Amino acid sequence: MTRDMTSFRRRLMTGVMPFLLVTPSFAQAQQFQPPSAAEAGAALSPRVPHYTRQQLDQMLAPIALYPDHLLTQVLMAATFPQQLVDAGQWLRDPGNAALTGDDLVAALQNLPWDPSVKSLVAFPQVITLLNDHFDWTQALGIAFANQQVEAMARVQSLRQRAVAAGRLNSTPQLRIERDGPEILIEPADPAMLYVPVYNPAEIYGDWPDRDYPPVYLPPPPGFAPSGVALGVGAAIAFGVGVGIVRPLWGWGRPDWRRHRVVVDRARYSGITNPANFPTNNVVIRNNTWRRTAPVAQIAPAARPRPAVASAPATAPPAGTVTPAAVVAPRPPATRPPGASPRPPGVPPAPGPAVAHPPGPAPRSPEPGPAAIRPLTPAPTPAPAVTRPPGPAATPGPAAIRPPTAAPAPTPAPAVTRPPGPAATPGPPPSRKG
Repeated sequence: MTRDMTSFRRRLMTGVMPFLLVTPSFAQAQQFQPPSAAEAGAALSPRVPHYTRQQLDQMLAPIALYPDHLLTQVLMAATFPQQLVDAGQWLRDPGNAALTGDDLVAALQNLPWDPSVKSLVAFPQVITLLNDHFDWTQALGIAFANQQVEAMARVQSLRQRAVAAGRLNSTPQLRIERDGPEILIEPADPAMLYVPVYNPAEIYGDWPDRDYPPVYLPPPPGFAPSGVALGVGAAIAFGVGVGIVRPLWGWGRPDWRRHRVVVDRARYSGITNPANFPTNNVVIRNNTWRRTAPVAQIAPAARPRPAVASAPATAPPAGTVTPAAVVAPRPPATRPPGASPRPPGVPPAPGPAVAHPPGPAPRSPEPGPAAIRPLTPAPTPAPAVTRPPGPAATPGPAAIRPPTAAPAPTPAPAVTRPPGPAATPGPPPSRKG
């Protein structure tokens, strides 16, 4: 009996042991998390505003020559327009505006803003610039959130133009380097930042898209030395140098080759609490920063007004337009499945205002997304009921003969001969015997 029980236990352990060994590996495999609902929705939703290549060049022209780290912060921060408004109001407090270095880092720590916005607070003139030209800033954020790959590619294209025009070279303020075909721009002094100020119509040479002239950003007072000439033949000027706050600088950089933003996750999380990531609709995977939701636009009534100390509005340099020429495009209108795109005879809605900014009169406007369809519905083949009134001839036996053909003659019957007495037979001849 004992021997039988021992044999049974051995057989039982032999059958169970493989499952015990597999279970830990199975548990580890369950650690992979599927994408969140917001991430899946952002990836699957095609109905987002879209800018053309010419419009991207137009809005990126005034900042494409910024140092890489500063440009990255501006592009990321533009996707948080409300936080930029809050940062501008925060800096209007003299006590906050006077903070520098570690004191500034400590004061920003508990604020729920994205690190890109907090990092720009160290450069108050940049925050002022973004708030003074809010239509352009908001459009820039929408473009970067929805078309990051295209936007980063256009930045490199603009830099190539500046190099070809002989206007982009290393200076005591900037260091220009190459990484293969990509052009990198870094501060010449690692402890000091000088923001470039330039006239896009001059720096990029002959602008190829005359219907979409580049935007000119007028620098706020004190941003650039007085007397800086930005007219014909002008080179790059620079704003007043600002000391770099090391904890707020260098945590993110552009990967120009893969068109992505690479961040140091530890430093990024040290600037803002990771609990703010979902609120800010941000995800970081493999050290790559990405938004997971569309940019929340601010209604015109709630947008900031230019600071009182800002320079008065002046005409932009020849060949450029004001930042107000660029506005956020309207997303495509949604409609229920099976519904007609628009009622018959109703023309489509006009395209976004950015399609035709002020400046030279457009010669042949490039059709935007709304201009792809004709202004009126294409004519459809007329149904049978639209034929002119009157019975239509239907094929049948009678229709086979021509309508003018005479009836075929019929043979006359015997009764049609002229009447006359019928011949009667006479008496039979008598035979003589």
